[in-house]
Amino acid sequence: MASKSTISFLRSLQQKKFRNEEGLFIVEGPKMVSEVLKSDFKVKQLYATSNWTPDQHTSLPLEIVSEAEMERVSGLQTPNKVLAVVEMPMIEGPVNTLSKGLHLLLDQIQDPGNLGTIIRIADWFGISSVICSPDTADVFNPKVIQASMGSVFNVKVHYTSLADVLIKNAAGNKWPVYATLLSGENIYNADFAESSFVILGNESRGVNPVLNSFITQGIHIPRPSNKPSKAESLNVAVAAGIVCSEYCRKN
Repeated sequence: MASKSTISFLRSLQQKKFRNEEGLFIVEGPKMVSEVLKSDFKVKQLYATSNWTPDQHTSLPLEIVSEAEMERVSGLQTPNKVLAVVEMPMIEGPVNTLSKGLHLLLDQIQDPGNLGTIIRIADWFGISSVICSPDTADVFNPKVIQASMGSVFNVKVHYTSLADVLIKNAAGNKWPVYATLLSGENIYNADFAESSFVILGNESRGVNPVLNSFITQGIHIPRPSNKPSKAESLNVAVAAGIVCSEYCRKN
């Protein structure tokens, strides 16, 4: 049975302020907990109902809680059987070295579901890291964790100044910088270099103007010419999927 202080502590980790203070975040559900247990992330404690059976051996501290207690601490509409408290890795600061390949730069992506989905897309297409502006949604937000479907444990996420990253790695035409823009060229005509940056901008405001000077080529995903559409734009996560698919097709 969980104490009142334990329940209060777990509930507090649903909020960014307390996650940052404690350096901890929550992972919920059998699949997600299984994924984090297989990763390099450090799990501090498990809380589970009596009907949870782990799919792998673990010697981690486990506290059995009632279904009512799990419901009180869960951030999900339908609480799951197990919850893990996990240490937050270092994600802020300069990015000093980047491997070859495609790098997604997320500029002020504020919807947690979109961020989690983009991380899942990156994992699917073998992109090892995603670089976020400091005002992008918190990767340890429970909604991001859930939307990533475990990919957050496979993809390195950084928070830093995107301009600083581009100054170090794109200045002097080292690596081309693409950006999704309504005024950009047809993405299917773009010649993606093996090592490239793609900037995905804010859902409503687009790419921050301070990054404009770094952009080598604007790209956009065209509507079918023979099918009428009233949609103003694509969801940023959908756009990310199309961009990654097209990059991989050409590399």
